[in-house]
Formats: sequence, C-alpha cells, structure tokens
Amino acid sequence: MKLGLLVLLIFMTQITHAKIVARVLDVKGNAFSFYGKKAVTLKYGSKLSDLSEVMVEDGSTLSLVNAKGHIFHVNGGSLVKLFDGIVELKNGHIWVQSNNKQRGLINTSNSVGVFNEGEFIYSFDNISGKTQLLVLTGEVKFSNAIEPELQTNIASGYFSLIDPKYENGIPRGATKVGLQSYKEMKSVFAHFDKLQKTNYEHLLWGEKKESPTMGRGIASVPQSSTSSKKGRLITIKTYKSSGRLPASVGDSPLKYYNDLKKKDAWKYKPVQNSKTAPVNYFGYTPAKKSTTRLNSTKVKAGKVVIIPAKKQTKKYSDRAPASIKKLNLINDLKKSGFESSLERESGRIKRNPEEVNHLIDELKSYSNDYQKEY
Repeated sequence: MKLGLLVLLIFMTQITHAKIVARVLDVKGNAFSFYGKKAVTLKYGSKLSDLSEVMVEDGSTLSLVNAKGHIFHVNGGSLVKLFDGIVELKNGHIWVQSNNKQRGLINTSNSVGVFNEGEFIYSFDNISGKTQLLVLTGEVKFSNAIEPELQTNIASGYFSLIDPKYENGIPRGATKVGLQSYKEMKSVFAHFDKLQKTNYEHLLWGEKKESPTMGRGIASVPQSSTSSKKGRLITIKTYKSSGRLPASVGDSPLKYYNDLKKKDAWKYKPVQNSKTAPVNYFGYTPAKKSTTRLNSTKVKAGKVVIIPAKKQTKKYSDRAPASIKKLNLINDLKKSGFESSLERESGRIKRNPEEVNHLIDELKSYSNDYQKEY
C-alpha cells in the first residue's frame, strides 16, 4: 500500500513539474495547447510542456522554438505533439529552420526526418497517410518509421515522399523540385510575413527578383532608360525678319509652292465690271387668293440681285361646275316640303329598341301561322 502511494506521488510530481520543451515566438489568430485535461490559449512567450499537443486554427499562424534553437512555423489547420527533442506532426504543414548543427528529429505516423543545419518543409495528410518533404537548404535523412535505418538523403532543391500505396511506404528517391511546385508549397505559408521574404527562387532556380522601384509599365508607353550622365542645354538660334536669310532657307520647297500660289492667284480673283447680265427665275409660289408674278434676277459686279415682282391679288369664288349646280336645283324642286324636312330630321329619329323589334317579329310569325291554319 505504501509502495503504491509512493509511485502515485512520484507520478503526480512529474506531471506537476513537466519539462518545458518549447516556447511561443509568434502567434496570429487562435492557437491552443492541450496537456492532460487542461487547454490553454497560446500567446507570445507561452511555455509548452513535454507530451503536450498544439492545435492551430484555420487561417492562423504559430511559430515555436525548442531548447536546441530549432524554429517551427506551424500553418493553420495543423496538429502537433511535442516531446523532448522530437516534434511529431499529426496533420498539416511545418516549415523548419535550424541555424546550428545540433541534431533534430521530426516524425509522422509513417516517417522520420533527421536534420542538423538547414531549412525544409514537412507536411502530412492524416486521411491519405502521405508524408512529403521539400528541402531548401542543408540535408535531411528521410526514412520510413518502421525501418528508420533505411534512410534516403534529400539534398537542397530536392523533395521526396512516403505514400502507403507506393512501394509499401519506402521513401521515394530524391527528385529535383520545380519552381512552380515550390511556389505552390510556399503559398500555403502565405500568412507568414517572414517566410515570404526568402530568396530561394534566385538561389535554387535563378529567378531574378523585380526591383521594387522598377515596376511594370504600360505596354503602349515606351520605357525610358535612366542615365548617370548629366544633361546639357541646347540653344536654338533664330534669325531676324530683316537681313539676309541662309541659303538653305531661301531655296526651301516652301518658297517654290508660294511662288506657284502667287502665279495662279489671278484665277481666283472675282470679276469686277459694270456690265449686268439678266437672269430669269421661273417658278410658282402659291398664295391664298392671290397670284405672284415671276421674280427677275440680275447679276451685277459678281453679285446676284433678286428683284421681287409686284403682287396682284385676284378674288376666287367657290364656284362649282354648272352641270352639278343645275342638277341639285332640279332635285330640290321635285321634293315637297315634307320630304325635305324628313331628310333633315331622319338622323335625329330614334330607332325602336331591341325588345320592340323582337315583339314585331313575333307578331309577324303569329300572323303567318294564323293564316296557314285558317
């Protein structure tokens, strides 16, 4: 009984005084640590104990440093478990930076990565069970968790993976990584400002960075190149109107065309003389109960002068053809006074309503039937 209490006391003491294996360098968003049944929201300077798990919320970032000086940038949506000298990636992505030659170890459920000085990206998908490694600087010894002695050395600029569906989980041979693949992996860590300032594009693939002062200009506008030489002032001398002109100016093509213009100027001058030429204008302008005589036009000294004619008015009578008027008179004489008044008032006489017309039709049919029977 006493031995059991002693063991329990020692175990509780170890839990209470758990070893600190990492601390928080930077956090953006929400990140949490779980140790036993205790959950803590992480902030700058938070201490992480041995055997604790760290979860980073989607869209958040977390940077940790362990006792050996290794820095781990944990992306959003990742889950990590910390040990003394070991980091286990359970899901997500980690960007590892090591500035010293102390041995470090990172692992997943099916892989182990041993590193010293260098920088690399480690990722694990807990659904497919695939582990990927991309080395940027230095060298990482990559192996399967079941056979840690069968290691594959992955050098700078190369990547490898462990897939349960590929050769029973044996690490794939080192493969040269392309610039586009690197950019896609780097975009996963887009929320880390420090990681976006790296120069691996130029070191590994020779891609030149654009100068911040020289941006892309408009295609239609030519870009002028700057020169370190000082500018100079160019003086253009002009000649006065009086005095002798240079020979090059006097024999210019402009003088030739001016001479031609003066030579043919007489063709465009208006004719000026005292003679007049009669111009007759024929047309008809209708006017109400009036007629207008034709206008006469004269040309004098290059100008057209229109002389209006005198107007003569003539009354028009609403006269109809004689044959039509005579026929109307005869028809009026034939009609009596009653007929004339009847025609005038016929439009005002109202017709029978529909009920009366219907009654008249019934009486007519009744009369016809009666005559037949009789």
